[in-house]
Amino acid sequence: MKKIKSSVLAVAALSVLTSACVDVKSQKKKNNRVTNNAQTNQIIGDDKIELQVISESAFKMAAIDKSVLSISNSKVMSILKDLPQGTGAAETINKSKAELADQEESLYVGFPIGLVGEQNVFGGVITKVSDQVNESLGTLKLTDLTPIHVRTVINTMPDGTPVMTLMGCFSNCAESSAQSALLNFPVVGYNQETGMIILDMSAIGKELDLISMLDPQGQYTQLKAVSSNTTAVEYDMKTLIFDIKTKMIPVTASPSDASAPITEFSVRWYLKLNSDANPAFESRSATEGVGFFQTDRGANSKITRFSTTEIAPGMAPVKYYIKNVPEEFKNVFARALDSWNVEFRKTIGHNLLSYEFVDATDPRADLLVPGDIRFNIIEWDLINKAGYGGLGPSIANQHTGQTMSANVLVQGPTIVKLYKEWFGVSEKARELKEMGQVAQANKLIKEFNVKISKELDARTSTQYKLKLGKHLDMNIHAQKAELMDPIAKGSFEIIPAGMSYETYMDGYMLEIVAHEVGHNLGLRHNFKGNLGAYENGEEGSVSRSVMEYLGRPYRHLNTIGPYDRMAIAYGYTGAAPKHLDWFCTDEDQPSDLVSMKSKSPECSKSDATSDPFSFWEGRIDRVLDLVLERKSDAAPVWTVKEVTGQLSEAIQGLAAYALSAENTADSWTNFFGKNDRPEDKSEVKPYVLYRIKKKLCNPKLQDVIASKESDEARGLTEKNLNEVIQSASAVTTVYGLTTGPINCAE
Repeated sequence: MKKIKSSVLAVAALSVLTSACVDVKSQKKKNNRVTNNAQTNQIIGDDKIELQVISESAFKMAAIDKSVLSISNSKVMSILKDLPQGTGAAETINKSKAELADQEESLYVGFPIGLVGEQNVFGGVITKVSDQVNESLGTLKLTDLTPIHVRTVINTMPDGTPVMTLMGCFSNCAESSAQSALLNFPVVGYNQETGMIILDMSAIGKELDLISMLDPQGQYTQLKAVSSNTTAVEYDMKTLIFDIKTKMIPVTASPSDASAPITEFSVRWYLKLNSDANPAFESRSATEGVGFFQTDRGANSKITRFSTTEIAPGMAPVKYYIKNVPEEFKNVFARALDSWNVEFRKTIGHNLLSYEFVDATDPRADLLVPGDIRFNIIEWDLINKAGYGGLGPSIANQHTGQTMSANVLVQGPTIVKLYKEWFGVSEKARELKEMGQVAQANKLIKEFNVKISKELDARTSTQYKLKLGKHLDMNIHAQKAELMDPIAKGSFEIIPAGMSYETYMDGYMLEIVAHEVGHNLGLRHNFKGNLGAYENGEEGSVSRSVMEYLGRPYRHLNTIGPYDRMAIAYGYTGAAPKHLDWFCTDEDQPSDLVSMKSKSPECSKSDATSDPFSFWEGRIDRVLDLVLERKSDAAPVWTVKEVTGQLSEAIQGLAAYALSAENTADSWTNFFGKNDRPEDKSEVKPYVLYRIKKKLCNPKLQDVIASKESDEARGLTEKNLNEVIQSASAVTTVYGLTTGPINCAE
């Protein structure tokens, strides 16, 4: 056996083997990535690390000439016994190799024996879904496995087959925690020349067929797997990457039907040497007043954030590749990242972020895949459709909290189509109003809202649950409220005069990118941001946090604010927050009758303005404007059924004050001391009902009915008013504000 120096083993990467019987030494083309091509045989790596690439058939030929020993050779078993051993092999996770068609040449990986026993970080991400129409499938993009710290050991299966097993701790982990077997890499041989054990990657392709594990009967996807193979292996930046592609056809199709449509899912798995972690990174625990994502495998969770250590003097430590963004929005995306750099220069003394735009024609475009642990990517998604407008997941070291990789997906084509249509409808409606045709204008806006609502309702509501083996849940980020920014929030009202599409979209895109990058930086949603609004119509006036959720009339004005500066100051320097009442997040919101009694009504992703109580009152006014057509003598075009959701949301927002006053009023910051509001929290409940009745029972509403142009219009308007009161009564009864119908005579 050729002796390998320990200094080389300390930095050695992983040798990848695939395809064709050609003399490796005669082919010196360097490349880091090898795809599953039966004609490939090359050297990969760099000047320090050279890795061999050879196929299953070449491996068999090498076994004949004895340069590679097969697993049946007693010498191999002797070598394996001298390597770090485990206590038990993992169970088979999924289908056996025979259960799925194996139509492609197998890939092998030569693993340096000096790395057996080393600590690594293991995980995987769904990086590609070939279906460009199905939102349910598109939602699975960037689904990942929270990284697991593993150790590589040699084990023996019950049938005597040797395997390299990943041993790790799955939850509540500390350095001394017991480890369990996670995954087996079958050992098929030993390379005497390089001193590497040879692992069969094709078997892993079968075991890590996530989509078959997700939906084995095709119940949700209506698809079944016909093959699952390791299609590419790469080694770079101390990280072994292997891509597994699962090909699927409709459940009703025969596997032998060559005409059956194929849907492909690609999962990029990684095994990253833990020695690549930054020793200067300082872990930090969560603190009151600011909200960060936290690690979820460790016994002591840490907040997640990037390292601030500069790569070199003057070079920002975190680089983003920004893919596929149209020219018209490149400046906005750049400004969004620059706006964060402005804050980091004040906080840590230098830029944190750098970026480079990559178009679809760039030769690197296919290599820079969102979800790859080695890169940070912002992508204008040209392939998959999903129900979100933006998504900003990241992957962090579970021992330290250091973010290793972060991604942002923006549903750009869908957003542009939707908002162009909205602006077009608004322009026509404004023209009609200027000509005195108010009813026609309102009808146009109504029809647009109804159409969009139907489209949204028709979108899939499938909720997937995905496990790797018995223990590990996969993270389907697009199903997580704490990460997903919905593409359409609230109703589409007529756009104010003087607001152009270009101006609005500039602010909208600036906000969505800054918001999603904020998630990458570690920040969670902050639904108290609007409490700091000062509402003068200027940029930044609608919230003290870009991590807020704001409706369509406000979000184009939202930017990085005082809360965000305070949060990153804690996360990235440890500076204690000065305001402890500026933050609340997803799970802090009242959402049902029980939580409405214990959680603050000032924490809501659906409100806006610095005074949420007045905001909700204003939404009741808007409902009345729609169903009574208060601004003209024409008959209303909206029905009560079409606004029931808006009315219920508004009354729930007000009822939350009544239900929680006894428990939460002492923490309210923006309710007391305004208008005719009570000062004693015991008086809040009757006050809430009084305000609802004042809106619905306003005598001036009878004047609106009387002013209508015809008996038919008056009758319809009166009918709508009665139905609104009935609908409101049903909601107030549920929340205990009334015991029956609202009586306007009382």
